[in-house]
Amino acid sequence: MDNVPFLVKHVKMLIGDKMQKLNTILFDLDGTLIDTNDIIVKSYKHAFKKVLPDFKIDIKTIIENIGPPLKEIFSLYTSDEKKLDALMEAYLDFYKKHEHDYFKLYPNVKETLAKLKNMGINIAIVTSKFTASAQPSIEHFNLSQYFDAFISLDMVDHPKPHPDSVYAALKKFDNVGKAIMIGDNPSDIQAGQNAEILSAGVAWSIKGKKRLEQERPDYILKDMNDIFAIIKTESGE
Repeated sequence: MDNVPFLVKHVKMLIGDKMQKLNTILFDLDGTLIDTNDIIVKSYKHAFKKVLPDFKIDIKTIIENIGPPLKEIFSLYTSDEKKLDALMEAYLDFYKKHEHDYFKLYPNVKETLAKLKNMGINIAIVTSKFTASAQPSIEHFNLSQYFDAFISLDMVDHPKPHPDSVYAALKKFDNVGKAIMIGDNPSDIQAGQNAEILSAGVAWSIKGKKRLEQERPDYILKDMNDIFAIIKTESGE
C-alpha cells in the first residue's frame, strides 16, 4: 500500500468470496472539476459591497464559507429577507457576467473523465448549485458528454452534507456496486459518509488538504488520475 498516493482509513470488506467492484463515482463540480475559486471570491465581494457596504468580510471567511448553498451562507450575515434576496441576486448577477473570465478546468479532468466513461464506470455530478447556475460552466467545457447523471440543489430537499443528493444520484443507475463521493469541501465528504458510501477529498481544495483530512475521508486525491488507483484498490485488483 506504500505506493498508493492517498489516505486510506478503512478495512476492505469482502462480499462472499469476491470483492465488490467500485463502479460508481460522484463528483462535486466547483472546486473539484472546475476551478471557480476566483469568480466565487469576487462574486462574494461584489455582493457584500453592493448590499452591505458597511460590513467588511475578509478572504479567509469567504473561503471558509465556500461550499454550502448561497442562501445558507448569506443568512449568516442578515435576517432581512429583502437584503438576503438582494445579496443572492448581486452575487449571481456578477457570477453570470464574469464566470468565463475567471474559471478553468483542473489538470487532467477531461482525460480522466473520458477514460472512466470508456471503462463503463457510472459517473455523476452532484452539486450544491442550482441547475441554472451549474449548466453554463458544464456547457462551456462540454462536460455533459462524460456524465450519466446530474443532481443539483433544486432536485433535492436537502443540500449536502445531507445524503439526499447522493441518494438521488445513485438512483439514476441500475448497476451500482461500490460508490464514492469526491469533492473539495467538508460537506462533500460528509454527504458520502452520511450515505454510507466511500468518500474522497481533493488536495487542490481552496480550503486545504489538512482541512479535508479532519473529516476523515477514505481517500485524498492529489491528482485526478489517482482515481484509477482507488478503483483498483477498492475492486481488489
